[in-house]
Amino acid sequence: MADHEDEVLSALAHSISVIYSILVDVCGALPVPIGLPTDRHIPVTDAVPAIKRVAALAKDQPMGETQELQLYTGCIHLLASIDLYALCATRYDDTRAEGVGANLLLAEDALKNLALWLVINEAD
Repeated sequence: MADHEDEVLSALAHSISVIYSILVDVCGALPVPIGLPTDRHIPVTDAVPAIKRVAALAKDQPMGETQELQLYTGCIHLLASIDLYALCATRYDDTRAEGVGANLLLAEDALKNLALWLVINEAD
């Protein structure tokens, strides 16, 4: 069973990294760009405060309320997935791992919708 748990945790860690990369790209394309740590391996101790900062700055971006909410939603669901992942790594539980995945899906959806809006509105 430990092999299965290790595989799940590895896949979730990779997914967290992918969603963080999407956030980095979105933040770089914002009307007022926000820089995030982008080293090859970003420790959680650096990533979490940066994500929290983006969430706090979402309302200050000169864009519509929907887009502000998409940025904030992406951040809070990414943060929730990181928290659940840490709990799951300490004491594995299938439902907790599924919670990580569900939060990542919500974060990805919000950030990809915002990214699309940013691309469309960049041409204007």
